[in-house]
Amino acid sequence: MKRLLLLFPLLFVLLTAAFGQDDNVKDVISWKSAVQKTGDSTFKVTVSATIKKGWHIYTATPGGDGSQIPTKVSFSKNPNIRLSGKVIADGKAHTEEVKELGFSINYYENKVSFSQELVASANTTLKGSVEYQVCNDEKCLPTPLEKFQVNIEGLATTAAPDTSSAVTEDTAATVSTTVTPPTPASGDTVSKATTTTVAGDGSQDLEKSSLWQLFIAGFIAGFIAFIMPCIYAMLPITVSFFTKRSKSRSQGIKNAVFYSLSIILIFTAIGALVTLLFSEKTMYELSTSMGFNLFVFILFIVFGISLLGAFEITLPASWSSKLDSKSNTNSFGGIFFMALVLVIVSFSCTSAFISSLIVYIVKSQNSLGGLVGFFGFGLAIALPFALCAFFPGLLNNIAKSGGWLNTVKVTMGFIELAMAMKFLSNIDLQYHWHLLDFEVYLSIWIIIFGLLGVYLLGKIRFSHDDDLPKNMFGHSYLSVPRLIFAMASLAFAVYMIPGLWGAPLQGISGFLPERKTLDFNIHDNLISIQANTAAKDDDGGVHPVKYTNTLKSELPGIPSFFDYHEALAASKKLGKPLLLDFTGHSCVNCRKMERAVLSKPEVLAELKKHFVVASLYCDDKTVMAENEHFKAKDGSTITTIGGKNLELEITKFGAVAQPLYIFVDSEGNVIKNAGGFVPDVQRFLNIMNEVKEAYKAPGK
Repeated sequence: MKRLLLLFPLLFVLLTAAFGQDDNVKDVISWKSAVQKTGDSTFKVTVSATIKKGWHIYTATPGGDGSQIPTKVSFSKNPNIRLSGKVIADGKAHTEEVKELGFSINYYENKVSFSQELVASANTTLKGSVEYQVCNDEKCLPTPLEKFQVNIEGLATTAAPDTSSAVTEDTAATVSTTVTPPTPASGDTVSKATTTTVAGDGSQDLEKSSLWQLFIAGFIAGFIAFIMPCIYAMLPITVSFFTKRSKSRSQGIKNAVFYSLSIILIFTAIGALVTLLFSEKTMYELSTSMGFNLFVFILFIVFGISLLGAFEITLPASWSSKLDSKSNTNSFGGIFFMALVLVIVSFSCTSAFISSLIVYIVKSQNSLGGLVGFFGFGLAIALPFALCAFFPGLLNNIAKSGGWLNTVKVTMGFIELAMAMKFLSNIDLQYHWHLLDFEVYLSIWIIIFGLLGVYLLGKIRFSHDDDLPKNMFGHSYLSVPRLIFAMASLAFAVYMIPGLWGAPLQGISGFLPERKTLDFNIHDNLISIQANTAAKDDDGGVHPVKYTNTLKSELPGIPSFFDYHEALAASKKLGKPLLLDFTGHSCVNCRKMERAVLSKPEVLAELKKHFVVASLYCDDKTVMAENEHFKAKDGSTITTIGGKNLELEITKFGAVAQPLYIFVDSEGNVIKNAGGFVPDVQRFLNIMNEVKEAYKAPGK
């Protein structure tokens, strides 16, 4: 029963991750630096890039609309070094005409190197960096400075340098390039704009950590699946089988380890299948589609009801029977089939967690997500078998099978039902059905977690539940862990009740619908008064018009625009910079940013006074008027509001994920890219101050 205490935090971490990443920059482009001695005191430093097929970086003169990031090689100050001439680029530069936008773009593919001649006066270390942006035909990745250093050695004598040309400060060297005329190929497209990385935003660390998050989520899902009745009860039986049937202890350990590795291999193979089926782009399209969200909603409802004990979900008995016959051998092949039998027989317990993990992988949009996530899942299930084979004494200390396992199963059933509501809500918001408005959704969650608390108190019984244990007086009692868990569930239900009147509920805001569907919102009204956004200001008669019959602002007192061109016109007329908020109805991190940052009084006050705000929903399914339909770059026809905004995000700003906050001027030129989900109020305020200083109103 003590294991029960772990379930809420573990499952919450898994499900939080499931609703919330991209190619790793280092998988797309790699850099190498080298130095060559060309004379007594002269050297040539070369920095080379190897670029993955389908990706590119821009030249020093990228062209475009001014928002592309040119590739620049810079050197840190060094009094012993004098640069000689310009940085020379060695690579085939391509030019791509973008007729729709009236400009062309210059870029490198495959391989390119940058060389700088220099004169050294002493042996030293020269440090430098490369500023660049790597893109494909769908998006651009956030790329931090690529830092490098080379050792300048082998000077026979100390030369007297020309100090007037010494590197006395961080120097951005000019790159000399020759652009090859374009040879257009059918279907070739280039990202039209790139995004400027905010200094210190840690985007590279986020890329590195995404696979770790997938692994941890898979491991947590596997651990919870392991303590379900189908697998947990098999642990002592399986380990005893190997130790007693083997001729020696070492052979028993070897067989048990191979059994564990087989489990990992089988689940990793499932992950490989997921990886093959879903590319990054299809993952995004799938995760926001009606079919996927409706399927997952039904799946979670069915699994939830099954975990409550209404019925068992199993694979055909013939499958397990055939495999079981092949496992009756002492060979490694037989042991592998034993592992396969465990995977299939335990399907009724693991299926809910496997489906949750697949949903998370699809939502993560990480091309290696399937492999890494299911490796973690298999490892969590296999590890206890291997550990108990190495240390048989552990079997005496683990909790015995019993009623507590069914309690775990039922608890998971309640949580599956609650999470199913999120996927139905995604569809409801995208199509504006108003079936699950904020208060309806929250009421369902309050009831579910309230009933879970009552169940854990023993007041509700299901078909597979054992009687509560009895004390020495013959009275039923609750164990302390079960009571604590019941209190946690009831406290969570009570915590949500004020949300019916608009309380922010920041801890779970990402799982809840948009607050604009709440009919009676005391909290946002108070915030509007506190931030002075409720007061009428001189807006010059400029108000949002397009799509306001279906879309409403999530920011208290801020009249958000929902059309890019209408917002640009408002920015020009009011003489204010424009904040483009690329968001989504099903975007968890968008809701978190709205509650944790954008709805803070100090941020609202700045937005109201100094900015025009456009909330551009990239997954809205509202069909536009026929005269607004247009062809996308890939040839598809864009017919919805969400499709139009997503195409804008991809083609103009080189991104595909939400949230994304871009500050532009009245002509649509990028002033500042504030990045995505970074819940730091002061950081956002600082960025707004930078934008105000950099913005030049039309005519000034």
